[in-house]
Amino acid sequence: MSLFEKKPQLPRKEFREILKKTDMKIEGVRGFNVRERINMEKDIFPKKHGNIISKNIFDDGLRELKKAGTWEKDFAKKTKIHKKIKYLEKLEETGGNTGTV
Repeated sequence: MSLFEKKPQLPRKEFREILKKTDMKIEGVRGFNVRERINMEKDIFPKKHGNIISKNIFDDGLRELKKAGTWEKDFAKKTKIHKKIKYLEKLEETGGNTGTV
């Protein structure tokens, strides 16, 4: 079940709750803690989009993250960005149901 399968958009509050409860392992290692997941929401999907996260806003944030990963020179930062990308892609695919990426 996809994150946006039932509704084309989610209230920011609901999206934040999904992030809080969804802890997935990324590439066989520890995932992100709650604070990191909440900061991810604030950094990738800023308040300028309002109180709603739509499929388009989600895709735009993911696209910007991929672009940042492409241009990043520091290997550690690049790895962290790609880990975020995998987490968000799996989150969208599973709809917030926990599992291993």
